[in-house]
Amino acid sequence: METTSLMQHIRTAASKLNGCKLKRSNVIAPTLDAIGKELQFASREETMILVAVLDRQCTCRNTELDDLANYFECSALDVMEFVPAINSLISKGYISTENKSERLISKKQFMLCPDVFYAIIEGRKVQPVPPSQINAFDQFDFCEAVHNLIEERDKGSIETEKVFIQTKQLEEEYSNMPLVKGLKKAVEDIAARTLFYEMCKDFTADSDGGHSDLNSTLQDIYDRIINRVTIKKQLMESTHPLMAADLIEICNDTELHLTENGIRLLFGEASSAFVKPSANLDRYAFVNEVYEKVDDLPRRHSLMDLERMYRNIEKLEKANLHLNAVSKLRALISDVRSRLVFYLICYELVDSSTYNVYQLHEIYMKHAELKVLRLFKEQQHILQKLDLVELTGSGMLDGAALNLTDKGKEFFLEEDAELFEERVADKELIQPDKIPAKQLFFEPALNRQLSVLQNSLDENHYPALCARLKEKHLPTGVAVLLYGLPGTGKTESVMQMARSTGRAIMHVDISATKTCWFGESEKLIKEVFTKYRKLCEKSKIKPILLFNEADAVFSKRKDANSSSVAQTENAIQNIILEEMENLDGILIATTNLADNLDAAFERRFLFKIRFDKPTTEAKANIWLNKLPSLSESDALQLASRFDFSGGEIDNIVRKATMEEIINGTSPTIEFLIVTCNEEKIGKATRKVGFTR
Repeated sequence: METTSLMQHIRTAASKLNGCKLKRSNVIAPTLDAIGKELQFASREETMILVAVLDRQCTCRNTELDDLANYFECSALDVMEFVPAINSLISKGYISTENKSERLISKKQFMLCPDVFYAIIEGRKVQPVPPSQINAFDQFDFCEAVHNLIEERDKGSIETEKVFIQTKQLEEEYSNMPLVKGLKKAVEDIAARTLFYEMCKDFTADSDGGHSDLNSTLQDIYDRIINRVTIKKQLMESTHPLMAADLIEICNDTELHLTENGIRLLFGEASSAFVKPSANLDRYAFVNEVYEKVDDLPRRHSLMDLERMYRNIEKLEKANLHLNAVSKLRALISDVRSRLVFYLICYELVDSSTYNVYQLHEIYMKHAELKVLRLFKEQQHILQKLDLVELTGSGMLDGAALNLTDKGKEFFLEEDAELFEERVADKELIQPDKIPAKQLFFEPALNRQLSVLQNSLDENHYPALCARLKEKHLPTGVAVLLYGLPGTGKTESVMQMARSTGRAIMHVDISATKTCWFGESEKLIKEVFTKYRKLCEKSKIKPILLFNEADAVFSKRKDANSSSVAQTENAIQNIILEEMENLDGILIATTNLADNLDAAFERRFLFKIRFDKPTTEAKANIWLNKLPSLSESDALQLASRFDFSGGEIDNIVRKATMEEIINGTSPTIEFLIVTCNEEKIGKATRKVGFTR
């Protein structure tokens, strides 16, 4: 049975004690006793005080007796009964007083000792150290003492130089304090160290969200305007010693913040409560951390904010050079901003989203953003030249997006790339076992050509064929053109060949590769071949890539100067020609309009098979196959009388089947002749164009 943690008990107790008027404490007596037992408390009062102080401290507030009265919603006299419990907790090292110089208990401010506080919230064993066993003056007291000196300066009681002198004396007195020792090692200038101590005080007080106001802080420390201006200039130009040591940074031109290194110096081992680990991340945590650093930018950020963020990205990279993508990208691209774009695209991919072009304004100033946009539009950005990123979408500033190429996915995702690959859709993929068997009838010469092709594609022969071609340094790809009149069985021949050889068919939707957006059609046709290569890699038996009615994309090239459409179509043909040249698989194209094909494609097709209308004998066999009730003489009569293709015979058979269903009788030869005449009449009387 799962046990309840200390923090869960404390959360339960806090929900009941807050506003209880000291009347409901008995209701949660078991919870209070469980907390007291684990922390070895002598009374429930001690437990109640610890819960109240911790609850308030979690919202960055210290606690006075009046605060306890408000917390429990009881009178000040009622709270006075808890004073022995408070003193007991102080003596045991569970809580301490913030204002140690204050003698009146009613004015003292209480807080949990740091080691107790972090042990509780981090789920570690609580091991308090009584005040007699520790130096009562810790790093927070030190920063408070420096702050008091600065307050005296602000009141005009002492001069700036006196603040620095006394701060240096404090450092000598507490030279073994980790904060002092570490800061003196990193920064030589006492004025800079004084500023850091003041910022630490602001961070722990959290009165301004953990940051220090630039102007007011400098005004508090320096009595002379010229000194304030000089230090501000150093801070704005990032030349200040504290910035060189990576201990502070400036945001929004007005706020001073401790960096992660600064927070670590202040809190030591307890810094994990404020700083997430940024080293030795996996690839997904890395890009998430990159995204968060961008997300932390002020809404109206300045160039200084961006430069600070760029520095943080570089620090994050250096802490994670074990990631191949990070180390390789740094070697390939010197500009951190371009690397940042890549990481953000990766983040969106992992988040199942898309990095839109308009998001570039988040990491660039306007003039730089426009320059980058132009590079992407002209396909000249370094990420495009490396084939890691591609621009997709319907516009430049609204619908356009940046996506990883397949190479980019493999670069970043490595072994996980297959989890993010675009799969071939079911409608694009025809499995061989889903193709119904059909008997086809062709004249002997065509049968012979198709038989040679089918035997070549049979898995018993195909691997050996490819191996032999490779030995002879010949292309291993098999490209086939089936051309001829419509309805003559070109597509059905591909289907039956796929069925008999056990090959799936990746059917290309020609219309889906055509778009009105500049550059998009070329990307879509490239994607077809990329998908096919991936499908080949994953298939035990290489599938067939089928371009039906291929003349739509294999057409004759046009004058490139005539229109942008002509340029696009020529670019598509160049892509297909190149892909056919490097084909490692099986490509079959069918067309009714062979004369429309560009001559450059001719030599790329290993097999070029012409489909004519069937002979009388073949047509008779088709009639008998489709309508077994026919006699051989009737089938021969229909074949001789009507010059139909196989597809046209299919039309007549469908009408005959409808007649049979309606009347319940097999169609007669007379009915078939009438139906055939109707088919011929429809074709003979149809006219195209204008008449006079």
